Amino acid sequence: MPVSTVRAFVGIGLPGECRALAARLGKAVARLSRGPASPVREEVVHLTLRFLGDVPVSGPGGIGAVAEALGTVAFAPFALRFGGGGFFPDITRPRVAWAGLAAGAPECRALAARVETALSPLGFAPETKPFTPHLTLARLREPGRGGDWPGALKLLVEAAWPELTACAFTLWRSILSPSGARHEVAATFAARTD
Repeated sequence: MPVSTVRAFVGIGLPGECRALAARLGKAVARLSRGPASPVREEVVHLTLRFLGDVPVSGPGGIGAVAEALGTVAFAPFALRFGGGGFFPDITRPRVAWAGLAAGAPECRALAARVETALSPLGFAPETKPFTPHLTLARLREPGRGGDWPGALKLLVEAAWPELTACAFTLWRSILSPSGARHEVAATFAARTD
């Protein structure tokens, strides 16, 4: 039977040195957990602007229409640097360890809002939570078992992230498999300031 939908999301791709550092930090945080943890895999590290979920392969709200709508989004290139971080939902029962932004957070929020606006005519409901730009480092499977969370926060604060310029964003397809998700680029959109 042909595939009728594809999982998709919009985000900012990152250079190899950022992805490698995120993977190393994810492994370090996972080692500090007393329960099972899944560090992020280097090849899938990205900064998500909007998770879309299952999108039709074709039709009026399909992946082609999404790409066309995203092509209308204008933004100027901006400096982006990760720094610090924390846990979702909080440090008392953390499920996700993340790196925050030391530079570029307002610009990221503005870009995410433009993406949201471009996609709303296609029927994508607005996000209910405020957008928090972050980089997922590890998923903590049993937060109740605890861990050295102050030590993890220290690692996040001390990490020396390179500064980069966000000059494009990407629409990705996410293909799930037993070995984890694999991301394929559907379209990339360069910065422009019409």
